[in-house]
Amino acid sequence: MSVKLYHGTRFATSILHLKPKHVSALTPLFVWIPGNPGILQYYEEMLQRLHEKHDTWEILAISHAGMSLEDPNVQKTKATIFSLEEQIQHKVEVINQFSSENRPLIVMGHSVGAYMAQHAVLDSKLVGKVIKIGLITPTVIDIHLSQKGTQMTTGFYWLSGLPGIAAWTSNFLFNKLSFVPYTDYLVSFMMDSDKDSIPVTTSKRFLQNSETVRQALGLAKLEMEQIRDDWPFQQKLIDFCNERNVRTWFLFSTNDHWVSESTRNALIKFYRERYIERNLEIQVVSDIAHSFVVKESKYIVDEYF
Repeated sequence: MSVKLYHGTRFATSILHLKPKHVSALTPLFVWIPGNPGILQYYEEMLQRLHEKHDTWEILAISHAGMSLEDPNVQKTKATIFSLEEQIQHKVEVINQFSSENRPLIVMGHSVGAYMAQHAVLDSKLVGKVIKIGLITPTVIDIHLSQKGTQMTTGFYWLSGLPGIAAWTSNFLFNKLSFVPYTDYLVSFMMDSDKDSIPVTTSKRFLQNSETVRQALGLAKLEMEQIRDDWPFQQKLIDFCNERNVRTWFLFSTNDHWVSESTRNALIKFYRERYIERNLEIQVVSDIAHSFVVKESKYIVDEYF
């Protein structure tokens, strides 16, 4: 099964849905929420390997609203930038169409997907019984204080129209000006990866679609503005998990330019002081990058899942 357009929601979206041989009301539903730009093709290899390793799980990966490369209308319509809250509600809406009351839910997210996962778990409309939360290179607190976040915040300060400018520039470079060998070489060089690899071919499709570029940069702007020091929310989530015996797993990278060392240490300290110890797992590693799906999909599944 590959990524496909999904018509069951208000917003344009794609899903990757992998079923085990036998599905029942007690089959765990593993939900994957991607990071920005929220395009599932980046995670396809990782999720296929995860399906092979955990063949009793039903896997559901959900793209971000407005970030479906399969939707022919995305490029034609300049929609309002979807807010973080709309993205969260969108994930809950899709999950509920695959879940059922008391069905075991394993909800995991990468980067800003971790932020969305945390908020989706606490949403009163979510159907199912959350048993585990996974937060991979999570940008859930103070993303603007990270190395990349500081740079991006400065860029948005001086160029408030950056999402639109980036969309026009991307369209000019990768559609108007380019020819195939040039585009393949440029994207491959930018990503330091083989031109025929899935991440490179996916990035090429992403950059050639000016509307997805605009949505991704628009979402990034909202991340810099809104993902700040909301410790009361983290406490509320911890209380929820402690009351319901929910396990939480953090996977941090010391090579992460989107999560500062001080933010990482503050989160670890906060959780270790408040979370039921037996239900909390925190790993800090140096062998994966924030964008691990570019080259390390097999490795991260083999080593950490």
